[in-house]
Amino acid sequence: MKIWCLFSIANEYDQPDNNLEAWFLSKPDFKSLNKVLGFNKSKAKLVGDLLRHGRCKDIGSADYRLEEVEEATRLKGDL
Repeated sequence: MKIWCLFSIANEYDQPDNNLEAWFLSKPDFKSLNKVLGFNKSKAKLVGDLLRHGRCKDIGSADYRLEEVEEATRLKGDL
């Protein structure tokens, strides 16, 4: 089984790479990610970048990664 996970890492030197923000049974759409992240219309490009490229930098004080994760898999997690 595979799920989609949204990870964040704060822009601080000692934060883990796999801080789980949310998980989804299928790849989330724009509306779902925007709801989870609490963004407004001014952040629409960043959510779009996250969907297209799987990662985006400097949204507020954190970077985000969207990744499909298979059950019983160890996460690497480098942003």
